Amino acid sequence: MTPSKSGRSTARRRILRTALVGTAIACAIGLTTTTASAAAFVANFTLSQSDWTAGDSVGADNGMSQLVLQSDGNLVLYKFTGAESYPAWASGTSGHGVVRVDWSRSGYVKLLNSSGGIVCTLGALNPAPGGHAELRNDGNLVFLNSSGNATWDTGTSHGTGNRNYCYT
Repeated sequence: MTPSKSGRSTARRRILRTALVGTAIACAIGLTTTTASAAAFVANFTLSQSDWTAGDSVGADNGMSQLVLQSDGNLVLYKFTGAESYPAWASGTSGHGVVRVDWSRSGYVKLLNSSGGIVCTLGALNPAPGGHAELRNDGNLVFLNSSGNATWDTGTSHGTGNRNYCYT
């Protein structure tokens, strides 16, 4: 039996439609993967950058989290849900005289008082010498060593962190 012209036309349309759908799916997967990996690292700042003082902050590229040194001396990571914000992590140094954050070249962060004394350190047990700190789009503050391996984080990638402490 020989297929009619309309039968061939229908088969061609099915093949074309299948090819187009397959291409669209492949493109969508590729774009999703590219977007996800591009958004994984945001708001990078080196550990040897200038010290922070009250009011200094950095926000994630997606606008859903922000790390700020508050005027009360507390280093706080806020997450945003629409118009609302909540503290997902804090150094716990409110009222302890912290006036400056030193992004140490040795790979950890020192919270200092007005005379330069260390009130607390973050990442001191697992420093990231030669590395950097990142506030990621998932709301996690992460210290990475020069090889790109995480050495410390706030534990806030899935909500509120459980690391509300400093090493003294």
